[in-house]
Amino acid sequence: MTSVLDDWLQPRPGGGAGGVSDRFSRLRPPAAERRDGEDRADHPGADHFDAGLIPTSPQTRFHERMTYGLRTVLNAQVPGDLVAVSRMDVLLSPDRRARPDVSLVDDLAASDDRRTCYLAEEVRLVIEVVGPDSAEPDRDMRPRHYAAAGIPHFWRVESTDFRPFVYSFELDADRAGYQVTGVHHARLAVDSPFPITIDLDRLPR
Repeated sequence: MTSVLDDWLQPRPGGGAGGVSDRFSRLRPPAAERRDGEDRADHPGADHFDAGLIPTSPQTRFHERMTYGLRTVLNAQVPGDLVAVSRMDVLLSPDRRARPDVSLVDDLAASDDRRTCYLAEEVRLVIEVVGPDSAEPDRDMRPRHYAAAGIPHFWRVESTDFRPFVYSFELDADRAGYQVTGVHHARLAVDSPFPITIDLDRLPR
């Protein structure tokens, strides 16, 4: 008798999360961008940290709406050398990778449709939308890993009765962590990574 867990994805013993494979997408990143052991099974419904996988629950409509809305607004206002993408892997180190809800990446990297992941140095901003099952990693583990990888900006989207507000963060000088640059209710206005103003109550749906 087979168990429902028999087909559950397990990382290979001794393997780091940065080596999780891109084989479920037919296209692999160029060899220079792959990491050691990157021939293991990936799973589209999991986030990857260290040697384990964090399965993700079905997303709420709020989560989907925030992800779509922020990506759309960012792409309407970004300078020409940047592109906002959603749910694309970012290689944070040789043994660690993540899949932010939204990332702001260099246009040259985003223009390559063969890519399945980006290097941390190609990413200017990552955004996480906090959900019931992701609150602890979104508020603690993920920002620590993003900061250690040198990603300059991080936004965390929270909500009160499904009305969004955003914490914006900037990497401190010694890359030890992020410093809060603002808490934005109804309207988000920042000068970096580029000047942008977002009406959080009227995001595209």
